[in-house]
Amino acid sequence: MIEELLSTWNIKPEYRFGDVFSGYEDHYEELDKFTKEKYDANPEKTIDDVFSIYRSRGIVPIVYYSEDGLISAIKDFSTAKYHGVQGNVIGLGNNVGQRINRFLFPNMMTAEPKGRGSNSLKDRFFDDRKLKRAIRICFEFRQGDKLVYPNLIRTALELVTGENVTNFKAQNARAIVEHLCPVLWGRVYDYSAGYGGRLLGISGSNMRYNYIGVDPNTETVKYLNYLNSLIYQAVGVKNEIVCATSEEYQPEEIDCAFSSPPYFNLEKYTDEPTQCMVRYQSLNSWFEGYVEPTLQNIYRGLNNDGIFATNIADYKTYGQKEPIKIVDRTIQNATRIGFKHIQTIKMMLTTRPGVGNDRLEKHTKWEGVYVFKK
Repeated sequence: MIEELLSTWNIKPEYRFGDVFSGYEDHYEELDKFTKEKYDANPEKTIDDVFSIYRSRGIVPIVYYSEDGLISAIKDFSTAKYHGVQGNVIGLGNNVGQRINRFLFPNMMTAEPKGRGSNSLKDRFFDDRKLKRAIRICFEFRQGDKLVYPNLIRTALELVTGENVTNFKAQNARAIVEHLCPVLWGRVYDYSAGYGGRLLGISGSNMRYNYIGVDPNTETVKYLNYLNSLIYQAVGVKNEIVCATSEEYQPEEIDCAFSSPPYFNLEKYTDEPTQCMVRYQSLNSWFEGYVEPTLQNIYRGLNNDGIFATNIADYKTYGQKEPIKIVDRTIQNATRIGFKHIQTIKMMLTTRPGVGNDRLEKHTKWEGVYVFKK
């Protein structure tokens, strides 16, 4: 599987510099020469020169791994410090593990926000105009040296205009489940496993949870199974991955059910007919065919003292003035089935520079994790 992944990312053998690498290590000495002073003297030529290095190599500027590198990174993740839930809030940070899953799930780069087409980090990198904008951002808004190293180019590309599909932070998943389910070897059901954030996070906990993850996307499940095998080699935790829809799969004896399910039509992950966005074309049919059966299956499979939690938010798609409201209706459906809403955890999200998000009272951006019991 590791060779398949590296090939998917266009990583040729000569670009592999150790167990953890960017693929640009042989260009670092040249990149070091592009200083702020050089940029100020001739901005356009400097941008073009940096651009030519990245375009000629053609590797998306993320972190890549050998299999040994992945196993070591997962071990490090399990012992890394993280922010827990404090006063019903998870603050910013908790970023360890993001680069592992970014590499392991290349199909995240083909998912599309509704109405925008694919606008992933990969798409932005191979768009000449956007890559040059990212290089300009590095020179205009960064200080110090190593201004156009791959990690800073990646960060700048994420600031270039447009929405993109993101992954659930593994350390946030760990913090939330440990808060909701402080049960040694507890059974945790992830009813929309996605790109492995919760699988990695929950598996890294000292609580040694038994994780069951369900997802209907066959390509995603392939990568989830590979991550699962790496987790076992790294920390000895065995989990279960199932290729199925949550509206059909029936879990049993669950201590905690937690996920961040699809927001109706906000994102398109694949054209497979099992995808809820493909199956259910209207909001009403999505609630009736996907949300309600999923909630019913969770309710039946949850232990009497178990906890159900879901990370959802009202949202707007591109060009839409009024938000699509799914939060209140989900809570109402859960209540009708037999759940009681007992807590809302505010999960702080990163916003663009210039928007205060470090204090709740100041224009903050957060999404709710809505917590229920029977």
